[in-house]
Amino acid sequence: MTLLHPAILLGLGLAAIPVILHLLLRQKPKKLLFPALRLIQNRRKQNVRRMRIRHLLLLLLRIAIIALFVFAIARPSVPAADYTPSLSETLTFLGIVLFAVAAYYVLSHLWRSSEMPAHAVQTRQTNLRGRLVAAAVLLTLLAVLWPYQRRVAAELKSPTPAGDISLPVAGVFLFDTSLSMEYQQESKTRLDVAREIALTHLSDLPSGSRVAVADVGNDHPILFQSTLAGAKTRIEALELRAVRIPLNDRIRAAVRLHEDDRKRTLAEQGAVAEDQRTDRYLRRVYVLTDMSRSAWRVGGTSRLAADLERLKSVNVFIIDVGESNPPNTAITRVAPLRPRVTSGGNAFIRATVTGVGRTEEEQIVELLMDEGTGRLMKADQQSIPLADDAPQIVEFGPLPMNGGPIVHGQVQLVSSDPLPFDDVRYFTLQVRPPIRILSIPANIEDADEWNLALKVEGYEPKTIRPENLSRETLSEYEVVCLINVPSLKDEEWFKLGQFVQQGGGLGVFLGSREIKSFNYARDEPQAFLPGLPQVHTSSKSGVQFLRVTNEQHPVMQAMAEEDLIGLIESIDIMRYWRVEPTEGAAVIAEYNDDRHTPALLERMHGQGRVMMFTTAVDLKGHQWEWNLLPSPSGPVFTFLAFADEMVRHLAQDSDVHLTYDAGEQPVLRLEAADEPQAFLLQQPEFRQARLTLPAGETLLRIPDADEIGAYILKQQAEDGATISGFSVNPPASESDFTRASVEELDTIIGEGRYQLAQSIGELQENINIADLGRELFPLILVVVVLIFCGEHFMANWFYDDEPGTSPSDVSWESKMPESRPQPVLEAT
Repeated sequence: MTLLHPAILLGLGLAAIPVILHLLLRQKPKKLLFPALRLIQNRRKQNVRRMRIRHLLLLLLRIAIIALFVFAIARPSVPAADYTPSLSETLTFLGIVLFAVAAYYVLSHLWRSSEMPAHAVQTRQTNLRGRLVAAAVLLTLLAVLWPYQRRVAAELKSPTPAGDISLPVAGVFLFDTSLSMEYQQESKTRLDVAREIALTHLSDLPSGSRVAVADVGNDHPILFQSTLAGAKTRIEALELRAVRIPLNDRIRAAVRLHEDDRKRTLAEQGAVAEDQRTDRYLRRVYVLTDMSRSAWRVGGTSRLAADLERLKSVNVFIIDVGESNPPNTAITRVAPLRPRVTSGGNAFIRATVTGVGRTEEEQIVELLMDEGTGRLMKADQQSIPLADDAPQIVEFGPLPMNGGPIVHGQVQLVSSDPLPFDDVRYFTLQVRPPIRILSIPANIEDADEWNLALKVEGYEPKTIRPENLSRETLSEYEVVCLINVPSLKDEEWFKLGQFVQQGGGLGVFLGSREIKSFNYARDEPQAFLPGLPQVHTSSKSGVQFLRVTNEQHPVMQAMAEEDLIGLIESIDIMRYWRVEPTEGAAVIAEYNDDRHTPALLERMHGQGRVMMFTTAVDLKGHQWEWNLLPSPSGPVFTFLAFADEMVRHLAQDSDVHLTYDAGEQPVLRLEAADEPQAFLLQQPEFRQARLTLPAGETLLRIPDADEIGAYILKQQAEDGATISGFSVNPPASESDFTRASVEELDTIIGEGRYQLAQSIGELQENINIADLGRELFPLILVVVVLIFCGEHFMANWFYDDEPGTSPSDVSWESKMPESRPQPVLEAT
């Protein structure tokens, strides 16, 4: 225990005042003549005995009142712990009190009901009160106070704080500036509330204090401001950011700042012995956040807790400025079904809308698009039912795409709510000419079903025989398909390899018994093929099925969005080639035979890719010879989708990603050039940036694209033609108001190593507990009030008539005021 004002304990000398007054005003005997002396003397002895006991108790109570008042003003404190009595301790104490009171009144009632004389009843009541009080005190010590002190002693985590509030403060104000802090209540955002609390507390800091201001929007080093006025200006200038760093990391940075600053402070005391050097500051970290779980890195080991356990002089105060269960409607995801669309084709936009705590039964969702005019025009609108916490999928389309090359758009809610940023999300589409495809079948009819599927999907494939490959300019195509080709010359394999290395896509289909496996095993094709055909085989049971092994592959992901995985896995496969994967190849699907033979493989080569399908994509006039995938009696739509997604993946359309979340780095694929290319990036809020793509490079990486909205990439020339573009959205987690639990904070920061407050008053109380310990001032005042009430009760108890006695039975002493001399009866 420590005392904030120990000198005040000198006031304990005032406790002698009741003793002095008692001695000065002590009653003096007064001689009176009265008959029946013997009877009165016996009664007097009994009253004097009782009065002496009561006088002593009254004197002790009055001394205790003065002593406790002095002790309370000295402001004693004890180490931080849970000093609140537990439920079992409270119930036990109340049970003891009730038992004592009930026993007293029951026994008193029994004695009064008997023929016992009144003075005997009074004597027994007096003895009973003393014994019951002694028994209650003893039981309270054993059953309540003993378990209480053991529990509190076990909870003490650290010694009593130093208790010096005159020391200046070295504080770090860490603000959660994520977009969830934009939530408005009573026309104030959560950041506004945090700013008010910080500024109010800043003005109350002692003279000589130092303050650093940081946020989660960047990982810049945290430094102390030169003046408190500079810290105030920094706090007032804080803005919300779409990108955030976990609070764990920023608190660790603040703790490291304190550690380094404390070392410098101690090192400056060179003339003092090392073991006697003291820190000149009270060190604190203030974390102002809405307590969203997404602001923390939850799970795994916490290095922050280890740092704080090592640096016990740093206190962490978390100020919760969030709302409990706030209502909100959010668009949490917007994505084109295909970010790259063929000119003249149709686009489909899919959005996810989530409502929490909302009372509206329906929400109106709008789609706006800009196809190159520079203005957003309303393209569609839908009204959807919205149930609490149940995401609703909204799909817009088909939307004809005739503009380009870049189309920006946004999906937005018509109505508004307290969190504006998630009422709208942005997307970008790229409009391109149809994919140029070259089909090379062993026989022209082998490509009929494949080319038909491509034409249905809007492509115009060109077909040539294998012997014409050497005369074809492959750079004019984006995708080449080898269908049942038995063999090729080395120079033809080399030509295909060069085509793939320069960014082309090659599809190889093994659906013929005429394929020469030794030709595919030569060095030229094995340099880029994903598999080596060994032998064609048929299912012993007559039918095999595909099993997708990589559902994250773009082809399978696209088919999964259309619920086609189950259909493709149910197609009958009667014959296929057994293939050995080459080095660097990935298996996307396999057969369900004993060998788990690969069915669909992929291998990257240079800037392009090769895919191999080890069964047929044609019928050959024998429907049941290889499989039912291209059969009219099979799942035709599955074959169309498979052909479309495979061609798009080979043409690298599936790699196009034009809608990003803040914090992700956008990457744009452009045409390579022999000279460095200069571009101008138009950003939201009318800002611009200059970018350069080195010669021969095709991938342009965009730095620091953290602003929410649409971006346009133009050539840095007079005409400024639009080349590409993309959109940036806030992370969907910013709309999730799930709060971090106490258990999670205990894991992250350490149990007992932080204080949680929701107002400036609670913050100041927590600071007092952390710096001074838990003060006993309120508890002592409660005890003083109870003792004062007891003193008042006992002082008035002297002058009450005893029950069952007549006024003539009461001694004069009991009727005389305490301040007057009491008469003493003597014989004449």
